[in-house]
Amino acid sequence: MMNDAVGIPLNCGTLNSEATYIFKKPSIGGDFFRLNAIPITRTISAAISGIITQDDVELVQASGATTITDYQTSVEQLIPGTYETTIYSQNSGIVLGSDQFGIASGVSAGSTSLVAISADGSLSAVDITVNSSVGVVSTTFDDYVAGSLAKEVSDAVDDRINGLNPTTAKPIFTTQNHTTSTYVRNSGCWASDLDLTPISPWNSTGGSQRAGTLISPRHVLFCEHYDFHPTVGATIRFVASDGTVVNRTINALETHPDYTPYYPDITIGILDSDVPAGIGFAKILPQNWANYLPSLSTSYRLPCLVLDQEEKALISELYYLDSSAYFLTPTQSARFAFYEKIIGGDSGNPAFLIIDDELVIITVWTFGGAGGGTSTLYQKDAINTMMATLGGGYSLTEIDLSGFTDFS
Repeated sequence: MMNDAVGIPLNCGTLNSEATYIFKKPSIGGDFFRLNAIPITRTISAAISGIITQDDVELVQASGATTITDYQTSVEQLIPGTYETTIYSQNSGIVLGSDQFGIASGVSAGSTSLVAISADGSLSAVDITVNSSVGVVSTTFDDYVAGSLAKEVSDAVDDRINGLNPTTAKPIFTTQNHTTSTYVRNSGCWASDLDLTPISPWNSTGGSQRAGTLISPRHVLFCEHYDFHPTVGATIRFVASDGTVVNRTINALETHPDYTPYYPDITIGILDSDVPAGIGFAKILPQNWANYLPSLSTSYRLPCLVLDQEEKALISELYYLDSSAYFLTPTQSARFAFYEKIIGGDSGNPAFLIIDDELVIITVWTFGGAGGGTSTLYQKDAINTMMATLGGGYSLTEIDLSGFTDFS
């Protein structure tokens, strides 16, 4: 998997809600990855402030503000693989922050090219322009509106990680011995109160890799690229909340009929029998989810529980959900402390929204860095058809959003 550029924001304001990725890809390289830069308007000073509401978002509005444009860099992976990159600015007046978030900070107004160089010498560049404005009205994200799904999703992560040490609060297990089938769940994990039993920690084909997640009592969701899933006849393991180990055999596999590298990156497996009570399965969003999350964007991202091959409960921020799901490095220090790049071997691990204390699966990893992959929601009909072909009598289960505000 490819890795994102790293760098910490200065006290960043909101992203420009009208802006999308702005980049100019040069003819030099860029075959495996692409450098993007997302504009962020940072308020330096303001005369008057107040709170305004925009759909499900509460904003601090400042009059008479002085602002400057920063950019958060993001290395977008174009094929699965690991591409370590270094990013630099060709104009010393516009510098990369010496912190974790990949922020290009404007020292003064001007233009530059940011260039990403991978270990093999491949290049990708993006042209950016830093603007400084005086006496403008600026808005800065404050919170999500009470009763909104975005507020639920954000608080579900932020309240759980508050005050915790990521070193001890990221591991899902304190003991993982795949040889002896010994697993002890970590009561200090920030997500320990959730039902994490749908997440398989081991299979006989890939060990801790080639991850799978239950989407019914008998069906498991995998990625397809590079055949990075267990084989037919393999044993796959699940662990109940009390540490009880449940092994099942994969009887058959069904790959998405439209799969071409690397989309739709989905394979479904069927087990030889249902998992018992005590092992759960993940739900998906309903088709009208956007009515409940009207502001989802690079400006207003949602923290997600994401997994890697070491079974760590990590955090990445969802900003795009359509046919694919894409994530960015968190720009809040508390969330960033629980962030790690998705790397080679993490493919197939899941990313979840937490809604009403339930796991709602968004994707499984195809791409690395902050993460990306095929939207399970977008492929609902195809997945249900695949599940029916495999048998077992189950289909995907949608999470009920009726308790949240519909903004349509």
